[in-house]
Amino acid sequence: MSDQYLMALDAGSGAGRCVLMSLDGQKVISAYQEWGYTTPPGLGMMAVDFDPGQFWKILAEASCRAIAKAGIQPEQVVAVSSTSQREGIVLLDEYGKEVYAGSNHDYRAVIEGMQLTNTYGDDMYRRSGHFPIGLTGAARLMWFKNRNPNVYGQIRHMLSINDWILFHLSNEYVCEPTNAAETSLYDLTAGDWMYDVIEKVELQKDVFPKVLTAGTQVGVVVKQAAIDTGLRLGTPVVIGGADTQCGLLGCGCLRPNDIAAVSGTSTPVQMVTALPLVDPAQRLWGGAHVVPGMFIAESIAGQSGSIYQWYRETFCGDLVERAKATGLNPYEVINAEADQAPVGCNGVQSFVGVMIMDAKSMKLPPNILVLGMSPLASPSQSSRPLVTRAILESLAFAVKANTQQVLDVSGQVPTSMGVCGGLANSRLYLELLANTLHLPVRVPKIKEGTAVGAAICAGVGGNVFHSFDEGVDALVHIESVVQPDEKLSKQYGNFYRRWSKTLEPLMALSSRM
Repeated sequence: MSDQYLMALDAGSGAGRCVLMSLDGQKVISAYQEWGYTTPPGLGMMAVDFDPGQFWKILAEASCRAIAKAGIQPEQVVAVSSTSQREGIVLLDEYGKEVYAGSNHDYRAVIEGMQLTNTYGDDMYRRSGHFPIGLTGAARLMWFKNRNPNVYGQIRHMLSINDWILFHLSNEYVCEPTNAAETSLYDLTAGDWMYDVIEKVELQKDVFPKVLTAGTQVGVVVKQAAIDTGLRLGTPVVIGGADTQCGLLGCGCLRPNDIAAVSGTSTPVQMVTALPLVDPAQRLWGGAHVVPGMFIAESIAGQSGSIYQWYRETFCGDLVERAKATGLNPYEVINAEADQAPVGCNGVQSFVGVMIMDAKSMKLPPNILVLGMSPLASPSQSSRPLVTRAILESLAFAVKANTQQVLDVSGQVPTSMGVCGGLANSRLYLELLANTLHLPVRVPKIKEGTAVGAAICAGVGGNVFHSFDEGVDALVHIESVVQPDEKLSKQYGNFYRRWSKTLEPLMALSSRM
């Protein structure tokens, strides 16, 4: 079994990645390369494109490097699937040439999003779980229709980035529910596009691809893709899903009441539900799970890994150099320093990057540090450990606040929380989560949960696994369960209430700025 592998191609916000996993989940080989974005001239800083040729080249080369690094033959890869950042879309013409490729940071259609929300927002939210804000496919199609009719007239296919990867591999135009719902034009209950709304707003009906469930084989690797990626011609190509839902699966979350925090660049909190869930207060997102017939309720805690990376690069240069000199991971050194600070950080509070989700208004994080008197109390000592720990505490508090929203709407009480993503490598962060949530925190051995979820999809579609349950049993191995400490949980309960009380007016202030 371990001589055969599943491949996941992952188009993240900051990098393209290829992950190879043996069928028993014991061998994991990855290769990645960072990528960037461009601002098209004349459209202002809110418009963000990417070069599709460059992105595909990075993903294909990552595949070649991963195969070489694993020391295997192409025929040992039994199936390939993909996952990607949500909200990003690619628009193609009748020949399959990209006429637009936009990331999940492209806000060019913010006005169109507001117009759609004002007119059809409540209906679209009820049916898709999302308001048609400027990031969505619905708003971007309207932008091209209204402001760039030349490009709009060329559009024949709208694909998520995940689906676009599959197109490059197999020449097939398909989609799946997790990314389809992100466009605000997919009806979760009906399991198809909202053609009535599409007709009302006068968008082209034929640009929306056929919807298939995750884990379905859509085709095989074609000749050019085999040349590009190093995969065997004819390798099964299987539809995957959105990165967060794949991460949810990579934490072993399959059934109603399962919940996980995917702590990567940002930290979405998702709970599995048996039916589409609509928040009467319109704070949460609804959506589909990659597991067919399952759905999700979601509340996003804001930025996380990106904030910690910014903090490292801006304030921790000496610790990074120390890590290099000792062969340690820089975050290990930074976390060790943060561990020196007391619980509650002597009153230092961070509100950088974090938020309590409000789906309709999508308020911005306040991005404020409250230092109080602590930095002045001991001028001879560095206050950096206090600030570092305060940032980590705030990330845990934000997960707590957004988890509570999910539980309030679902009426469920989970027995544990799954955690994957880069921050799952921080023992201090995991302990903060366990004590703040007062729940056991389950941590998979393979922290790249998004890639694991896509690999499970590949295994199901490649007939390696008979079901998603079997795929989880094979590939998701829980490395540790971090238990809450009763004394610390009580302390953090008090600190969390203080933090929440401070955050509320700060969020209100940031929304008016």
